[in-house]
Amino acid sequence: MTIYLNDDRNYSEIIEGWVREFICSMDEGRLRPGNDSGDAPFGVKIIFDGYADLETYDENNEYVYEEGADTTVMSFAVFVHKDSLDNEFPPHEQTPWALIHRPKEEVCIYVWYDESTDDIEVIPFEDNGATELDHKLVTDLIFAIKQRDDE
Repeated sequence: MTIYLNDDRNYSEIIEGWVREFICSMDEGRLRPGNDSGDAPFGVKIIFDGYADLETYDENNEYVYEEGADTTVMSFAVFVHKDSLDNEFPPHEQTPWALIHRPKEEVCIYVWYDESTDDIEVIPFEDNGATELDHKLVTDLIFAIKQRDDE
């Protein structure tokens, strides 16, 4: 079920298309969280966020894969910066285990992909407090990026 919280436009179809393109072009094999090897629209950053139920770290805070674990359900983070329409995505500051999100400048939209069913679920950014930007502005920006790339 698609939820429309800030207006009646469904941006999830656009995000789904971006993530599908990213998946088709990303590195093959097991990925580490933070991998951004796939293609994304100019000004947008997409990263692999992890596998479902595999959030395991060792004593050195290194990501560990469990033998035999299901890696068919993957999480992605789609970042759209307030300047994404006209500029390259500005690099994030990082800690040893994560990047530092800038909610005053960008939105982070989480996406789940189930490889076994080819289903994608876009989590509405309005539901997770992933930005301090005006929600209508974010939706307008997503549609403007799509229109720019379609021309």
